Formats: sequence, structure tokens, C-alpha cells
Amino acid sequence: MINLSFLIIRLTMLNRFIRGLLNIYRRVLYVLFRLNRNAVMPLGEDCSISHFDFDINQGDIVHPCVRYSENPFKGYHWWLIYTPYYKANADIENPILCFGISENNDPPTKWEVYSQIIDKPSFGYNSDPTMLFDKGSLHIFWRENSTPATHRDSLQRATYGCVISENHRHNIEDPILCEKMEFEDKEVSPAIFKYNNVYMALAMHIKFKNPHLHSSNIFFEKMNRLFLGVLSILEIYNEQKSYGIAIWKSKSLGGRLEYVKTTAIKNSNKLYRPWHLDVFEYENKLYSVIQTTQCNADICLAVSDDAENFTMFSDPLITNKSIDKVGIYKPTALVHNGIFYLYYTAQDKDNRSLNKMYLTSLPFQNVLNHLS
Repeated sequence: MINLSFLIIRLTMLNRFIRGLLNIYRRVLYVLFRLNRNAVMPLGEDCSISHFDFDINQGDIVHPCVRYSENPFKGYHWWLIYTPYYKANADIENPILCFGISENNDPPTKWEVYSQIIDKPSFGYNSDPTMLFDKGSLHIFWRENSTPATHRDSLQRATYGCVISENHRHNIEDPILCEKMEFEDKEVSPAIFKYNNVYMALAMHIKFKNPHLHSSNIFFEKMNRLFLGVLSILEIYNEQKSYGIAIWKSKSLGGRLEYVKTTAIKNSNKLYRPWHLDVFEYENKLYSVIQTTQCNADICLAVSDDAENFTMFSDPLITNKSIDKVGIYKPTALVHNGIFYLYYTAQDKDNRSLNKMYLTSLPFQNVLNHLS
């Protein structure tokens, strides 16, 4: 009879051995592709969220979006929206709105839950929330993936929203951004904002998979996914493609934003497949903080002079090595009183089920001087 404890120990050792080999392999790739590993930002400070469905989500945070209101909104300047994703469970990935508590009006690390914005749909799932303050109200948006709403609107995925004023909430029934393609999406992780009196959305344009490489036969499909997964890990071939940043525009937030075009991110390393982003404005330029890949990501900064074409700086803002964590995911950032504040989420090496949020900061001119 096999000793179960002995088997578990052996499997754990094998897992660590394989991870060690992959780590060495990645280091070789970093050298071959000249991927800079010298991160700019210091280690982040742990952020806390007040308990909300804590028995289900354990305080898990992904897809954070932090925004600042010059005039207090419902008594607070700082607001955060995020989704839990504990144990990679999409059923709990429903946007939660929070307000921040801090001294001297600095970006907070302590957040209190205001409310959940939308419940779990009867099928499909929510993701990727974003928001902006406009005309005294808070506009909140989130993506829906194969939900009753997208089914009603004959879409595969779409971004929906609501408007919260001081005393009222108005739900926007029609989709803001629309996607009809099954294996391709132009509104991944959208950032919606107002720039030069035009409402814009910037989002990642991604092809998730190549349908020609898949089979309806369950056995062959399992073998195929395993094979493609190995090729992806080894950076030999990846059916997932990132085409760059999709640009959407509208003169108002009352209806849909229209897709304009997709522009490739200049100076993006060949090992990167940009996955999620956030956007902020500083001195008449747009900057984007970018999650460089879906897995094993860095966080990098890109800049645009025309709100369409972005160039990525070579040095990463943070890496797994620089923060001694794994599972880096979508960041959010802004410049406040000349200081660059970057919120990011990551997982501890000994607990890959839980995503935590951290805040790091530096004077923005120092960041730009380092990157230049």
C-alpha cells in the first residue's frame, strides 16, 4: 500500500524541481531576448479591505481601479473598484466599490467597502471594472462575458455601466463597448476617461485562441491543450495574440463608444503579450501602466503624445523578483501632487489562491528620469 504522506512529499518535491527548471529556462530567455530585469519601483505596502463576504472571497483583490475626485464624493476623495478572484473562481468576480481612508489626502492603503455594484449573473461572469468621475457623478463600468445581458444584446462580451450621484443610481442598460467575436476581444480591461473633451476607452485587443487548432473530440482536445500549454510555457508558440491597444471614442457617455482602430505598442519586448492596462494623464500626455503578459507578468509604463500610439519604456516598474511574489496582475496608477502611485496585485509564493493589493510610489520625475 502506497504511503499517502510519502507520495504527497514526492509530488511536492517534483513540483518544486519543475518550477526550478522553468525559472532557469526563463532566465536564459530573458538574456536571449534582452529583457531588462532591473525594476524601478520600490517594494509596495500591503493594502487592506474591510470584510465583505470574507468567508467566500477571503479579501481577494484583482482588477483594481483607483480614482481621485478633487471635490469630495459622498464625503471621500479616493475611490476603488475591484473584483475578488479567490482560487480563480469567476463566480465571485463581481465588482465591489470602496472609498479610501487616509491622512493628508494621500492615496490610501486602507479601504472600506461601499457596496457591491452588480451581483453574479445566472450564467457567464463579470470582470474588469473601471470608473471615472464626470460632472459630479461617478461612472462605473464592468465587462460581462457570455451573460444574460450579452445574450440579450447578441454579443459575446460587452462593457456595461451605471452612474452613481450623491443621492441616486442610474443603470445603463445598453452596452458601452461591444464585442461579437468569439475568440477575439477588443475591449479587454478597458480604461474609460475624458481627454481633450472627448470620451475615450483604451483596452487591450487580444485573440484568445486559434479555433483551427482545436478539436470537438474530448480526448484530442485535452491532449491538444496540454501540448499547446507546454509550447506556451516554453515560449515556443502561443496561440494567444496581443495586437496592441484598441481605441474607442464618443462625444458623450450616454451611448456606445465606437471602435476606431488598434495600434501596436512600440518597443514592447518580444516576450511580452500585453494583457491588461490602466491609463492616466499627466502634463498633457497619456501614460499607461501595462500588465505585460497573462502569466509571469511584469508591470511596465508606456507613454503617448497623441492618445493613440504608445511607446513602452524598456525598464519594468515591478517584476516578480523585485517584489518577491508571483501572479502579478492588472495595475492601476496615477500622479498626485507630483508623486507617482502604483497599485498592483500579486500572490504570495506559498499561497497562490489569494491575490493581495499593494501600493508603491516615487516622485514621477524620478521615475521618468530613470526610464529615459
